Amino acid sequence: MTCGKIDWWREPDLTGLLERHGQVEHLVVQFDFLAQAKFNGRAEFSIPGASKKFNGETGYADIVSITTGEIWEIKPRKLEDKAVKEATWYVENAKARCDPRWHAGESFTTKNIARPGLVYEIKGNGNKAELFAVQGQPGAVLYYWLINGKPDSVLERSFAWALRLAIVGAYFATSQTLQPLPGSKAPDNLPPGKFKPPVLQPGSCIPELNKFLKLILKSIRTTCAPTIFENGAVAILLEPGIYNRLVGPRIVANQLGSLQVKQVDPTVKLYRETLAILTTAGLTHGIVGAVIGLPVAFVLVIIIAAPAAPEVAGGGVIAFGVEATTAAGAPTVLANGVLGTLTTALSTQIRVAVAAGAAFLVLATPRASMADTSTPVALDVSLPKFTILTPAQAANARLGQSVPLDGAEWIIAGIATTPPD
Repeated sequence: MTCGKIDWWREPDLTGLLERHGQVEHLVVQFDFLAQAKFNGRAEFSIPGASKKFNGETGYADIVSITTGEIWEIKPRKLEDKAVKEATWYVENAKARCDPRWHAGESFTTKNIARPGLVYEIKGNGNKAELFAVQGQPGAVLYYWLINGKPDSVLERSFAWALRLAIVGAYFATSQTLQPLPGSKAPDNLPPGKFKPPVLQPGSCIPELNKFLKLILKSIRTTCAPTIFENGAVAILLEPGIYNRLVGPRIVANQLGSLQVKQVDPTVKLYRETLAILTTAGLTHGIVGAVIGLPVAFVLVIIIAAPAAPEVAGGGVIAFGVEATTAAGAPTVLANGVLGTLTTALSTQIRVAVAAGAAFLVLATPRASMADTSTPVALDVSLPKFTILTPAQAANARLGQSVPLDGAEWIIAGIATTPPD
């Protein structure tokens, strides 16, 4: 097997898998890590010659960052030395057989900003259990539990069972047949996790987004998660106002039956001029973008994707794709008119993407001049957000469902899932 394969189940390193088999903490940490776009992370990353049997066969690193070239081993806090030793083994083989840039990881973080390190929390019957994961020595990610605020390295058996069952219920679909590895015993008899690239199946998005499925999928994989946990999903979220503008005309038309409902016409002056500005900028300059929160030496530019002309979707929402590339000394950004407002909005709304090739779907509505309602003066810009769902959450997710995120309500406009084996 070559470097970077993630379908470990086709050619498993049984020694390595059995060693961590049943450690639900291990799975939760992987899930949290992959949800951080900045790492462009992978779990169960194959490295030729790195098997823990030391027989020259393929081994699998717990987590790696494609962005930074870092490798980590996940262990309980008490096994830090072992984690470092195993990560070192993976790095040695990765340097020799994959790429010399690989090194022991030192930049591990969790996605919880308010409480750094927290990856899982559950409350019940007056008790609270919290799972934390932190960066240890280079190459080591160390986890531990806090039970009612106190460290508890050895969980009471009954409590450990309850925690395990709760995590199983969240991370394994009820329809999934769990196949323990040979030699595993209860309660440590969970299968190791499978992580796969998300896909968009027909009917997985509202019809108004069907023209943009390829771009949306690229956006998910480059800004959210290249891989997700099997039977999990990525919810594609839109702001309620944008969602209603997109689906409103269709819903009204369906409700009124044979009555003809006039859609917003892109040929009217307001939309025609807005489209002309965007198209001309894309063709003439090729670059619309701005630096968005990255070091000065690393410039992220936004390029209107081919075809250059954006489209009008649903109820008059202008939709167009942008793709990110790195460049030294990007041309000066246009700083006035509709385009200037657009780039400002992009600068504040687009998530920081550290990898070249990131893609975004931009949804915008023209804002007209108060003096002339047919003259565009700015664009109100919105970008879809993505949130990763556990299998339990994915089983209940539906198009049109309201989801709280970052203190606001968003609407599910699409659901990316994992393909079968």
